Amino acid sequence: MLETGAYEHVSLVNLRSRDAARAWVGPIGLLFIDGDHTLRGVSTDVEAWEKHVAVGGVVVFDDAIDRKIGPARVIDQLLASGRFERIETVNKIVFLRKLSAGPRSPVGAKRILVPCKHLTGSGGLLRFERFGRAARSRGHHLAYLQLDHGAAPLRSSEFEVLSPEEASARDWDVTMIPGGGFAPRHEDALKALRAANFGLRMQHILNDETRRDRFLRVNSAVAPDLVVFNNRHWRPGSFTTFRARRFHVLEGAVDLAAFFPAPLRERAHEDAFVVGGLANKNPEPLLAAARMLDEKVRVELIGPPGDLAAGAADLLASGRLKLLGSLDEASLPAFYRGLDCVVHCETFAGWANLGAEALASGAPLIATRHGTLAFAAAEQTAIVLERPEPRAIADAIVRLRDDPALGRRLAANGRDTIARFGWDAYVDRLLEIVDDPDASTHYTMAPELGLFGKWPIDTRLDGLSGVLDACAGRSVLDLGAAEGVVARALCEKGAASVEGFELDPARVGRARRVCAGYDGARFACLDLGDLAAVDRAFAATPQSFDVVLHLGLHHHLPARTRMGLLERAAAKARKVLAFRTSRKLYEADGVVARLAELGFRLENETADTHGAEMGDAKVFLRIGEP
Repeated sequence: MLETGAYEHVSLVNLRSRDAARAWVGPIGLLFIDGDHTLRGVSTDVEAWEKHVAVGGVVVFDDAIDRKIGPARVIDQLLASGRFERIETVNKIVFLRKLSAGPRSPVGAKRILVPCKHLTGSGGLLRFERFGRAARSRGHHLAYLQLDHGAAPLRSSEFEVLSPEEASARDWDVTMIPGGGFAPRHEDALKALRAANFGLRMQHILNDETRRDRFLRVNSAVAPDLVVFNNRHWRPGSFTTFRARRFHVLEGAVDLAAFFPAPLRERAHEDAFVVGGLANKNPEPLLAAARMLDEKVRVELIGPPGDLAAGAADLLASGRLKLLGSLDEASLPAFYRGLDCVVHCETFAGWANLGAEALASGAPLIATRHGTLAFAAAEQTAIVLERPEPRAIADAIVRLRDDPALGRRLAANGRDTIARFGWDAYVDRLLEIVDDPDASTHYTMAPELGLFGKWPIDTRLDGLSGVLDACAGRSVLDLGAAEGVVARALCEKGAASVEGFELDPARVGRARRVCAGYDGARFACLDLGDLAAVDRAFAATPQSFDVVLHLGLHHHLPARTRMGLLERAAAKARKVLAFRTSRKLYEADGVVARLAELGFRLENETADTHGAEMGDAKVFLRIGEP
């Protein structure tokens, strides 16, 4: 700008696009969009700025011919509206002219389908009802597919409910499959969701590992593109039997506008201490705790009561228990505001709506860890119980009753914590996951590195501690570099250089991003099963490397070439060769004996801690090297 004198006419506005657009006045003749290239990013820019473009004005998009990213898809939507025409395409830049300023539908609006067995009042489907409202406010459209369409719905919905035939006749951007509540008779209907018109398939895991088998049956039938867990009970490495390209954790949400602390507690009885809970989620420990306490402690339970009327007849007769049944959403906030505390007794859960709504409403919380990991911090936002034992529950209730300051502190901290989990933030994050243009399969689970696979980093590094500890100042050749996590670990330990080869271009791109802070790390695409291509690539590299990695690659290569690659890798290894494959192929191909012939001795071997898919890691030293 200094060299051209443009600074006299051009200003840098250091704001987010949407914030800058809010302050803009006057018509725009030329709008050039070149920023966040995700569908959501481009849509946000267009929604913020296009209203300022004059009729006859021009909107220009950079990187607009790649169908995998946002600009080309937004252009299709603008042209379909009839308010724009395409003027010209120059290389990767596309020019549109605005023809009219008539009514418009939101750019990037999603058509979202939620299949279910039938509409129920369960927490899982209510979650999608609430999600649908927040999504609708952004211009998206949600509908249910009721697989048992002939059955009468158990609740009404403000969203469209379709039969399988009606849903199959439409096109959808994303199909979100909730939980595992499907019967074997639904398997064919779930498999039908693989058709292209159902768009991206996203399986939502709405519980902890206790229902793994049910989730796996749905996973096998649907073959989802993405799996989203709504809790952190599923640790990296615990879902390796699931199928998907990517795995994400996106914890639940709560309606922060509907549930909020009342200025004054809406107490029905000044002399009572009222405890709230769920009638259908392990209420027995809470009722047993109530029997240990004096008559001033009263319990109110919501949800289907089942046979509690018989099992708790004594508490009902004394007026110390109220069974309120299934409350509609409009009645729930008043329920929480009338409580002195809430007790969550579940022994398995994904996201505890009871606990989240209690904190949003300013009610002190006593809870197990099941479904509350996101917001229940012991003695900070809640009294956390290792197990829902009656004595522990009774003691916690007494603590809150006798120490009002403790209750106020937990409630205030709880509201601050749960404020991060509003539906607006949830919808934004979920649609960012949907819009991610990366359609390839991720291998490693390391969200901090932008990796969303199923395997923990430790499985990739297993057996390599000696190599990592001795790599400072050394050169490394990484064959089958995958997403670069081993290369990054080597760089962190001071490796002088890492040359990586990988077949999948998407993984090469991720490896470059993962190791972007290290100048000595370089990655390129190479089919390691094509020995002629390997020879050409190796000819352009140094004659040898201190360390050569050949990890998890051997069993993926054609039988006719895999030993040839191993021999070439050994020839490149000046000091160390690290090798991993299945135990079966170690023995069948005589790997150890062949490397001994090539001048290597086996230095160490790890135990097979990750099963046949990962195999053992063996580290070989060239004979004569210390």
